[in-house]
Amino acid sequence: MTSRSLFQRSCVLLGFIALSIYLFYIGKGHSLLIDTNAVTIDGKELRSPETIEVSIDGKPAESMGRAERILVLVGGPKHSITIEVISGDDRKVEKQFTIPTFMDSAIVSVPAILGDAPSESWITTFTAPPVEEAPAEQMQHEQDTPEATAPVSPDATGGQPKP
Repeated sequence: MTSRSLFQRSCVLLGFIALSIYLFYIGKGHSLLIDTNAVTIDGKELRSPETIEVSIDGKPAESMGRAERILVLVGGPKHSITIEVISGDDRKVEKQFTIPTFMDSAIVSVPAILGDAPSESWITTFTAPPVEEAPAEQMQHEQDTPEATAPVSPDATGGQPKP
């Protein structure tokens, strides 16, 4: 194999690797939880209005109340959010944000966006709460319980009801 063909094959291979990294970067999917719960940033409590409509990347707007979360699936790192306040001051806020590539699930705080908080506090990583397991002695299954609730005939107890 000549050095020229080796160089050409190496360039094609490096081109495929660069293309696959770029496609991974722009096509990476994320799960966004749009959150309207109150947050405290720099000692200031930010609350969401009673009723808002939220749209991500031009998708149809979804109505939300206070202390709610909705799940939106998106692809790519850059996104836009449009928040329209229905109750209170009728204003419309449009912001751009970027999600880190290796953040699979993120929480987007609507009160932080509406409260003009720094953009670093808009998005946080979602971590699921730990699953609590019940001790084995507390777990009872229907087929394991004794037949204590079955009716007893008067003949089996000698005509006396069982206490």
